[in-house]
Amino acid sequence: MKKIILILFLIFSGCSVKKILSKDLLYEKSLKHTKRCQIISSLETKAILDVVYLNPIYKDLKKNTLLIGVYNDFNNTINNVEFNLKINNQNISPSKKIPPFVEYKHFPFYNNWMEYYIVTLDQKPPYKIEYISKHWGECNLSVK
Repeated sequence: MKKIILILFLIFSGCSVKKILSKDLLYEKSLKHTKRCQIISSLETKAILDVVYLNPIYKDLKKNTLLIGVYNDFNNTINNVEFNLKINNQNISPSKKIPPFVEYKHFPFYNNWMEYYIVTLDQKPPYKIEYISKHWGECNLSVK
């Protein structure tokens, strides 16, 4: 009986090993160009910010574009009464409309409970990104 279970386990796990070892180029590229920061107060996460620089992933983009995912305690909007996003010391108003070719649900840090936004910029990198809370501090990222 143990041999049969072992053989069945090897057969079924062998199929999944091939899938695990196969390359997912979108995942790898997006992982390489993703940054994350958190605002933590009293051992509690108040906000999470994920930033993906999309231009190295999607070569056809004409403007410099960032995909920004945000989670916070204030209805997950990126700018609200508590939180404010700045890029290179300028307030940013991102778009909620994500282009259909951006397969962000396959990116490494995708979460259903985060809201995602697109930011297009005229200036070239590097970008200094600040997510600032009035009461709990800030988190900073640099995108090159």
